[in-house]
Amino acid sequence: MEKFRYYNVSFSGLNLGEHDFEFHITQPFFDLFEFEQDFQKPDLKLKLVLDKKNNFLELHFKLKGTVELNCDLTNEPYSQKIKGKSDVIVKFGEEHDYSDDEVWVIPQGEHSVNIAQMVYEMTLLALPIKRIHPDVESGKSHSKMLELLNQYSLDNESEIIEEENSNDEEIDPRWEQLKKLKNNN
Repeated sequence: MEKFRYYNVSFSGLNLGEHDFEFHITQPFFDLFEFEQDFQKPDLKLKLVLDKKNNFLELHFKLKGTVELNCDLTNEPYSQKIKGKSDVIVKFGEEHDYSDDEVWVIPQGEHSVNIAQMVYEMTLLALPIKRIHPDVESGKSHSKMLELLNQYSLDNESEIIEEENSNDEEIDPRWEQLKKLKNNN
């Protein structure tokens, strides 16, 4: 694929042993992929160590940097540090085979290996599943969204149910039995 050409790492002509490569990964890289990303302003550094052997290659990836995410609670943007690490062995065979995450096969006559897909996947895997703004975690956030969440949280649910029950003249006995079960647990 021509659009990923910049991410071809050429190994032909290199001596046996380790060779260092560095890439600065920003938004134009992610624009090459046809997906809707859930982060903005990526500023990542990729360090790649290519260890050339007689019959295969070892690729050692280290990804580090920041992306801007939206907090799951307040939806406010914040800068999130991410990092990732991966190792791949590249063998030579008859045709391209990237089906294994740890062993790639490229045709015998190839002179370079493309790392774009690996960088893309490493970035997505480095993103946290739960995205909480640091100010929310430290208790320093004064977001109106947090106030609303606290107001309607499950901790207040029992108070709301009690208020509703106090307005009713007669309480259904089934609710009383459920309350007893809840209090016993």
